[in-house]
Formats: sequence, structure tokens, C-alpha cells
Amino acid sequence: MIPFDKIALIGSGNVAYAYSKALKNNGISPSFIYTRSVGKIPEIEKTLGLKATSDFDELLGCDLIIIAVKDDAIYEVASNLKNYKGLLVHTSGTKPSSILNHVENYGVLFPLQTLTKDFDVDFKKVPLLVNASSSICFEKLKSLANIMSDVVFECSDDDRSAIHLSAVFVCNFVNVMLQIGDKLLENKAVNISIFESLVKETVDKAFVMGPKNALTGPAKRG
Repeated sequence: MIPFDKIALIGSGNVAYAYSKALKNNGISPSFIYTRSVGKIPEIEKTLGLKATSDFDELLGCDLIIIAVKDDAIYEVASNLKNYKGLLVHTSGTKPSSILNHVENYGVLFPLQTLTKDFDVDFKKVPLLVNASSSICFEKLKSLANIMSDVVFECSDDDRSAIHLSAVFVCNFVNVMLQIGDKLLENKAVNISIFESLVKETVDKAFVMGPKNALTGPAKRG
């Protein structure tokens, strides 16, 4: 059972696009998607098949609003919704849920995944970290999360912040290492794709054996 009658998304970036697709793939069509750029409305409506708006007042009749904007813009966006009576949530890994506490009902629906408009992910496998200002709000938000994903966790602000910090290392710094490897292969007869099997096997072993036990070669020998 869908726990919300009308859902709105705020944002026109990667997370907003991924959430709109994840909802629609599960038979939930958001009522609105908000963008501050009037010029983007036709493109968004064509791409996502949703009604786009640049008027915050149109969102006030929804019983869930998901703010999916850059971290630094969350407070400013939320300040336009002080009269909102539904459940207001953001999707940030670092900002506390209390940044939305000017409304009565608020929470967080954070995706532990790197999301890009032009790169589809299996959202059912994306961990969603959830918390809310009351047990009633939490249960409704968790029900929605369980529709969107098969991997849902109740998570405090402190734990979510720590998980996000860890994710920066395990995701982005892997890419840094790959860039170094790519650089070392400059002007050679092969490119970085030669490492694909090696890297995937290394990552698979790390999750089965633990990162320390999966070390080999010079790294293991110190």
C-alpha cells in the first residue's frame, strides 16, 4: 500500500531524476517536480513525464515533499515551505534532519549511492537510510522506502553522517587510485580497461573476506 496520496520532488539534478524514476517504476507518479528555472520546465516534463512547476504554493497540497537539492541549498528551499503541513524530507548524507524542524513533520530519505542522470542503477539494490521526527512519520517514510528499495535502514543523523564520510573513501578514493593507474599507463600499448577483471575480483574478495584479508602483493607486504 502506498503511504502517501500526493508526492512532490524539489530539484532537477541527479538525485531528483533518480527518485522520480524509482517512484514511477513502482507505480507511483509524483504530482509535481519543482525547479527554480522556469526555462527547464518543458524539458523536465518531456523527460520525466511529470508536471513541473516553479511555484512552491503548488506543492503545499502534497502530503510528502522530497527535497533533492545540493546540501547548501536545503535550508533556503525549506524556508519557502514554512506553512507546509505534510511530511518534509531531504536526501542529504551530511545535513541533520533538524534543518527542516520549522515544520512539524520532517525526516531524511538518503540514498547510499552515486547517482547520475545518464547512468541507470538498479534502485532496488540502493540502500536507503531513513529517519523522521516521529514514529508515525518514520513508519510511513519507511513504507515508501521499502517500495523503492529492498535495502532500507533506520539511521540516526550521527550514524548517517559517519556512513557518508566512509562512503567518500570507499567510493571516491577508489576512483583516485584508478586515475593514478590510468596515468601510469600513459603512452603504453594498453589502457585502464585491462584492469577491469582484477579490480572487480579485488572488490568482491574485500566484501567476502574483509578488506585487510583481501590485500595481496606489495600492499600486503608493507
